[in-house]
Amino acid sequence: MRFTNRIILILWAIACGQFAACSDGGTEFPEPENGTQTIVWTPDSPVRDAAVVFSLEGSPDNVRSVLWMFGDGATATSGAGESAEHTYRTAGTYTIRATVTRLHGPMTELSATVAVADTEVAIVVSNDHPARMEQVAFALSRIPGVSGVVWNFGDGSAAQRVTDPTQRVEHRYEADGQYRAGAAISYTDGTTQTLTQTVTVKGASLSHSCLNFDTGKMWIMAHRGNFNNGYDLAPNSMAAFRKCVELGCVDFIETDVQITKDGQVICLHDNYLKRFTDYSSYAGDEGYVINFTREELRKFRLKTTDGKVTGEQIPTLEEVLTELRGKVWFNLDKCGSDDVDIAKVYEVVKRCGCLDRVQFYVGTNGDRAAWLARQEQPGIIAPHANNASALAAMSAFAPVYMIQTSTGYVNSAWISSLNAKGLSVSNLLDDEGAAFRNGNTVTMDGFVAAGLRMIQCDYPALMDEYLRGKGKR
Repeated sequence: MRFTNRIILILWAIACGQFAACSDGGTEFPEPENGTQTIVWTPDSPVRDAAVVFSLEGSPDNVRSVLWMFGDGATATSGAGESAEHTYRTAGTYTIRATVTRLHGPMTELSATVAVADTEVAIVVSNDHPARMEQVAFALSRIPGVSGVVWNFGDGSAAQRVTDPTQRVEHRYEADGQYRAGAAISYTDGTTQTLTQTVTVKGASLSHSCLNFDTGKMWIMAHRGNFNNGYDLAPNSMAAFRKCVELGCVDFIETDVQITKDGQVICLHDNYLKRFTDYSSYAGDEGYVINFTREELRKFRLKTTDGKVTGEQIPTLEEVLTELRGKVWFNLDKCGSDDVDIAKVYEVVKRCGCLDRVQFYVGTNGDRAAWLARQEQPGIIAPHANNASALAAMSAFAPVYMIQTSTGYVNSAWISSLNAKGLSVSNLLDDEGAAFRNGNTVTMDGFVAAGLRMIQCDYPALMDEYLRGKGKR
């Protein structure tokens, strides 16, 4: 009876948690919950050139490390329960992202928006080099003591008065030119101040142009620039891009993006150097871009498609966008590739003021489409879709203005259904270019008859001549 009682007591203790389970590694504790966490920072109202401390608020259980992305290109890593410090050098609004790696369970991505003020009140503009009809947002960097603001956009439009100093105002400029936007500020102590901001407008808004498409016309997209037609130019070279502008018939330039070892975004079709540059090394060494810094890549020269070495270096995306901003739109290929960090590409496009001049070709990568859609200023997504279900899957993330469809799927029923929804459609360049160059227009005739709004091609000058003959230019 005494033995039986002892067994009962042991079983009762186990049930009540008095005995810990053991393993080879020692005592096993219950797996912690992921908990709910948010990004917090001090001070509450940060200013430029002063340190900001970021941390996670909420249950810290189960956190191994945190990768911080501060929205200005800088990153940091912190451990469980640790904070991260960062100093912004420029006033503005930044999207902070924290990727939380846990001991157990999936990673978690958190985000928050922080407004970094100037040390003195100043005008903050979403883009000081916008396109025509692009929506531009104006705000004040600091608001203590401000009782009201009268905004004047410098283009003859009506002034806009706001009593809430935190309120952003939005405006669209209808014509190219340089404008002096102003903010007449009233303070609670009775004093006033007037600030000005120069806004330079050039070129057409891509989103507005897609939504207001001239259905009787067609656009031309130059594949990797204009490197054919006897010019002996390297694809994705600055010379090929400039030739597109010189021709005057190119609406879009398609270019490919890659990421260097030091995180720079360059324009090159392959993620290796051997095919399109004079790079040479040991047999089997392709020269992968990710193994070179931007400076190291400057020593290589681009080649034409038939192997001729040119004097052209590999351009950075920033160089291309800065020079050609407002002269042509861009389609950035490879944005759905695992080799390409979409955040770095986006930051370059945003910094160059080209978010309404560039479309990010993400193919069928829904994760990339979702990421672009989550940004405070979303990027324009250009997906690949051959049927309604594929389009629905991609357009669920963000508004879509243009899609690309494989040549074999271009038919009047499919294209007409898209055009009826206000969508512009381009071909996904396959093997039709050589035939067209040799005078075979069967495929292009089909594109025109089906109602494509843009043709991507290797021969933009020849395509312009052809489309003019069809009354489409």
